[in-house]
Amino acid sequence: MEPSPNNGNLSASDRKRMRDRKAQKVLREKREGRIKALEDRVAYCERHHGAGWMQQMMAAMDTLRRENEMLRARQERLRAVVSSWEREESGLLSANTHNHPIQKTGQQLLLPGASYRRGGELSPTWLRPLNISHGEDEGRPLPEPSRLSEDDRAEDTSLGPNSTFTNSVDLLYPTHTAPVSVPAWRLTPINEGAHIPPISSVTCTWLANPDLVAACPPFPSPLDLLHGTRRNYLADKISQVIRLRAIRQPERLANGWLIYVYSKWRVSQSPETFSRIPPFLRPVLMQIQRGHPSGLDVIVFPQIRINLLENWDMVDFPEIIDYLACCQKVRWPWGEDILERDGDDNFRIRREFYDVFMRESGWGLTPEFIENCFLKPILHPIGR
Repeated sequence: MEPSPNNGNLSASDRKRMRDRKAQKVLREKREGRIKALEDRVAYCERHHGAGWMQQMMAAMDTLRRENEMLRARQERLRAVVSSWEREESGLLSANTHNHPIQKTGQQLLLPGASYRRGGELSPTWLRPLNISHGEDEGRPLPEPSRLSEDDRAEDTSLGPNSTFTNSVDLLYPTHTAPVSVPAWRLTPINEGAHIPPISSVTCTWLANPDLVAACPPFPSPLDLLHGTRRNYLADKISQVIRLRAIRQPERLANGWLIYVYSKWRVSQSPETFSRIPPFLRPVLMQIQRGHPSGLDVIVFPQIRINLLENWDMVDFPEIIDYLACCQKVRWPWGEDILERDGDDNFRIRREFYDVFMRESGWGLTPEFIENCFLKPILHPIGR
C-alpha cells in the first residue's frame, strides 16, 4: 500500500518517488492519447483517402493545371491580337474595303456563288468554296489514307483546279488581320460566353476531357468512327453523337473524320495538328471574336458559320444543327464503296472518297434545307 501524501512520516526520498510516479503517469497518459488520435486519423484517411482517391485527385489537379495554362496562353494571344487590330484597324480596313468590298443585304452576309438545283430528294445544292488562304500551307498534297500513323506528317489539302474562289470575304480569316507573331494554328475559337446557353446536344462534350483526347492516336480507324470502340475515346464519343442522327454512312464517316482531326487540334495545338484540318473547316475570324457553342465550329460550310454568328438571336441553333446534319451530303455516288482493304487486310478509307470530303466543293445541301422558312436568316439571299 502506497503511503498517503498526507503522511507526515514520509521521507524526502519517498516524496520524490511519489512525484516521479505522478509525472510518469501523466506523461504516459498524454503519449497514449496522442497515439490514439494518430491511429484514429490514419484509420480515417485509409477509409476516405485511399490510393484510388489520391490518383483521381492528382489527375484532376493535373487537368486543372493544364487548363489554366491553356487559358492563360489564350488570354495572352487574344491580348496580342486585339492590340494588333487596334493599331492596324484604320489602315487595314480602308485598304481592304476599297479592294474587296463585302456585299450585304440588310444584316445578312451574302452566300457567295451559291446556286440552286431542283431535282431528287438527295440532289445537293452546290456552294461555291470560300477563298481560304493559309500561306505556305495551301496547295500541298493530301495524305495517303493507307499510311496514316503516329509518325505520319500529314500534309494540308488543296481545293483542286476545279474550285472557284471569291475575294469577298478575305477579311473574315485570321491570317489577313492577325499579326505575324501569332500564327493561325494558335488562334482558337471562343466556346464560352454569357449569352450562350449551355446546350450539351450542340457542343463537343469530349473537349472537356483534353487529357483523354490527347492520348488518342492522331488518326482514327474508319470502323471506330462508324461503329464505336473501347480503344479510342475520341472516336467512340464522336461515333455516339453521329449515330444519334439518321444520316448515311458516307456522311457519318466524313463528318466523323473532320470532327476527329479538328478535336485533336483543339487539345494539342501545333502546326502539325492544324495542317490536318482542311482549309474550309479552319476557324474564321468571327469564331475567334464571338462566343458560341463548340458544335458550330464543325459545320463544314464557313459562310453558314459566319451567318449563324451574325444572326444568332434570330435562329434556333439546336434545331438548325439537327436539320443540317440530315441535309448536308457528300458528293459521292449512291451505293459506291467508301472503304477498301489495305495490304494487311485492314479497312481503310478509299482515296477517292477521302479526296471528295476533304474539299468544300465535295459537300452540298439538299433543296429541302434551302427552302425551309426557319433557315432564312442564315441562307437568305441565295441565288436560285
